[in-house]
Amino acid sequence: MMMALQIFIKILPIMFFGILLANLMYHLNILYKLQKYIKNKYFPIIAVFFVSSTSGSFLLKNLLNRGAISEENLLPIYFLGMFVFGIHIILFYAIPMATSLGWYVGGIYVLIKFLVTCNYLIISVLMLKKRKYDIDIEFKSKSEGLYGAIRDTFKQYFRVLTSFVPSVLIITYLIEHGLLDVVENFAGSLLNALNLSPTILVIVLTGLATISGAIGIASGLLDENILSPNEVLFSLFLAEFLNRVVLYLRKYLPIQLSIFGKIGMKLATLHLIVYEISFLIVMVIWYLFFII
Repeated sequence: MMMALQIFIKILPIMFFGILLANLMYHLNILYKLQKYIKNKYFPIIAVFFVSSTSGSFLLKNLLNRGAISEENLLPIYFLGMFVFGIHIILFYAIPMATSLGWYVGGIYVLIKFLVTCNYLIISVLMLKKRKYDIDIEFKSKSEGLYGAIRDTFKQYFRVLTSFVPSVLIITYLIEHGLLDVVENFAGSLLNALNLSPTILVIVLTGLATISGAIGIASGLLDENILSPNEVLFSLFLAEFLNRVVLYLRKYLPIQLSIFGKIGMKLATLHLIVYEISFLIVMVIWYLFFII
């Protein structure tokens, strides 16, 4: 299990640091303090979404119920919030994990995630320019100090470990016991015809369960020179594409339906469509220019 051990040594400490940093920002009230200097009517909503997309959605629902925002303003403000939450994911999860992939692969992976996430901001800004939104709300202090930050860090870290560690252990064990040969026999001819290594399926299938696990496996395969950097990137893009469908069905759709009702289906589905179209374009371009 040497591959799994190397993955854990490279990723787990940095992952912990990323989660700790996110909790320090929240529990030490950094966002609350910034509110005094950033005079922007959207900042309270942005701040809540930066902490939690679910909390942000509840805030929008409350504002909608109070008549503080209209239903036609809901989608662009939701997209603005999801852009901010996407930045949270990039800063505190994607960047720490991507460091295990090296500067080239990790840097491009993070850059693509950032560009895809920016589409929510672009759409939101274009829509909000045509609408009026005036409301005075405040992002309230919820500091629990250093104790709260450390407590939540360990809770969230172990929650990530429950999916990351088993997936990496299982896949690396299977790789060391012939998984690559099985994949080669199963889909080798088709993928070879597309000029793709069948091994990319290992990363893609891991990504269906957890993107952090897919990055871990990709790191191991990259270190072993089993896949080229461009093949690793393509497989991670495909894993992101498929994982988002799983997240939509498992997380975003149920949550938004429970909060907003029928409107929630529209929000979650459009959220999915924007992300998927963006990553589909990225995959096609990457395949045509860097794989073939």
